[in-house]
Amino acid sequence: MSPARIAHLAVAFAALAGIILSYAAGPSAPVAQPWRMLRFLSFFTILTNALALLAAVGRALPADHRWHRLAARPGLRTALALDLSVVALIFHLLLAHMVRPGLSGWAGNLLVHQAVPMGWLLCWLCFGPHGGIDARAPLRWLVYPLLFAGWTLIHGAIGGWYPYPFMDVARFGYPAVVRNVALIGLLFFLLGHALRRVDARLARRG
Repeated sequence: MSPARIAHLAVAFAALAGIILSYAAGPSAPVAQPWRMLRFLSFFTILTNALALLAAVGRALPADHRWHRLAARPGLRTALALDLSVVALIFHLLLAHMVRPGLSGWAGNLLVHQAVPMGWLLCWLCFGPHGGIDARAPLRWLVYPLLFAGWTLIHGAIGGWYPYPFMDVARFGYPAVVRNVALIGLLFFLLGHALRRVDARLARRG
């Protein structure tokens, strides 16, 4: 088995374990089962780790497999590197105090916020393919986080629950939350351009 397949399998395992442990850690307050699952899947971290799991499994499949060819696209790989980088950055800057108590909470947090982002970034840096990402890609990469933000605001307006404190409209109001979303969107945009440039350099070296 090639180093690339081994590395991506490790990322897939870490993402799967992190998602399971994070769910096992449970919510901070009792919630009915259907709502618990909905809220769990309303975290950007969990959704992005699930995407990393799917992409890593795809990269570990044989090269002629359709799933592998999709997961090997430089644009998709770099977009996921961007999303996971923001997951790690936002956690360390704003959310480190939200770690759930207990072994499941600690281990799940370590995996989804640190191990999986670092593992995917290393895979992205060390294994190709690279190159061919057009200049408009960083704008397209904003669609996913903006859709998440829209879903969060709609979900919160209906149920009164927000996954992250900086998106809590009930506490801060819409102007402050929109400002926070805009600032994080700017982070996505600028970091996306930076990763696109790095990918282009990796392609030239290759």
